[in-house]
Amino acid sequence: MFSVRSIIALQLRRSILLLHSSSFSSSSSASYSTSSAAAVQAERAISEGPRNDWTRDEIKSVYDSPVLDLLFHGAQVHRHAHNFREVQQCTLLSIKTGGCSEDCSYCPQSSRYDTGLKAQKLMTKDAVLQAATKFLFLGASFGHILILWQAKEAGSTRFCMGAAWRDTVGRKTNFNQILEYVKEIRDMGMEVCCTLGMLEKQQAVELKKAGLTAYNHNLDTSREYYPNVITTRTYDERLETLEFVRDAGINVCSGGIIGLGEAEEDRVGLLHTLATLPSHPESVPINALLAVKGTPLQDQKPVEIWEMVRMIATARIVMPKAMVRLSAGRVRFSIPEQALCFLAGANSIFTGEKLLTTPNNDFDADQLMFKVLGLVPKAPSFDDAAANVHEAEACEKAASSSG
Repeated sequence: MFSVRSIIALQLRRSILLLHSSSFSSSSSASYSTSSAAAVQAERAISEGPRNDWTRDEIKSVYDSPVLDLLFHGAQVHRHAHNFREVQQCTLLSIKTGGCSEDCSYCPQSSRYDTGLKAQKLMTKDAVLQAATKFLFLGASFGHILILWQAKEAGSTRFCMGAAWRDTVGRKTNFNQILEYVKEIRDMGMEVCCTLGMLEKQQAVELKKAGLTAYNHNLDTSREYYPNVITTRTYDERLETLEFVRDAGINVCSGGIIGLGEAEEDRVGLLHTLATLPSHPESVPINALLAVKGTPLQDQKPVEIWEMVRMIATARIVMPKAMVRLSAGRVRFSIPEQALCFLAGANSIFTGEKLLTTPNNDFDADQLMFKVLGLVPKAPSFDDAAANVHEAEACEKAASSSG
């Protein structure tokens, strides 16, 4: 009788053989050498630290390195910049589902597509707090708040809330509710992240004052390929929101999706945009498309594991200090395949049975993976509350004085 560990070890060896064969694909035909681009740039990242002056050709040369070489040097940078066994666990909850006016071609929450998803209003503060009180003191199970409590109990240190909106303009009542959610969840000792669409400058300041740790606003793909995926929000509007978030003193979470039909050059373009921002994002989610029936991308072929490894390792080398998050699509990969992603430089995951509306690995599956791979949960990284309030007030004063 084979043990779980021996079966996973066998799967891992098979995954490495697959990666080895992919090293000779057309995108990675360069021969192995100690002077590969991945080796050169990894050494530079280790000796010099993060840089923001990357050229697109430099990143492409790293990305095109033989995949095993790329994995090895991504691992070197990762071990230099981070505790390689620590993995941040995040939980993502849709607090306002469906009915979105945008046309993101991958998203089942768009009102333009028939995906069978029923639109729901924003969860109310009273409902959340009432459910939280009953659950905490009576041990009962009350909907969404149970996810929050389970998240913390399962080791999640960051709770992320997503609302299916294009932006927060004209949503003052809903926005004020969310500010209260941020305060309440932060008081539970967890980091808090939101993804609410585009923000106004003052709204970013208010989120910071409420205690928000991070704001997610993905670029999705390269500037060049972007119009093939979305037409209702421009690339520059996304970048403007990231600027407002950064200026407010909130950590930036921004990455993209692979498997949208883009070329490898577009994956390089996405990483180039992120790596040449004035400051690298603190978190870089790498998502593999989960094609949903009813969306324009429903027939896209699944992303292969070596594509994820290549993307993660490149992101790790060009943005060494960032948390590289193995995000949507992880549910399709085995524990050995996910292990390769962690070796390449991933050090953050979403845990819980759903990511907004799509399937994900549940808490129990992830606890098993952590045990088998010897991973340990990363502790919360936010500063003390007093420092956060002081910084938020300073940001608010700066924003008001600038008009």
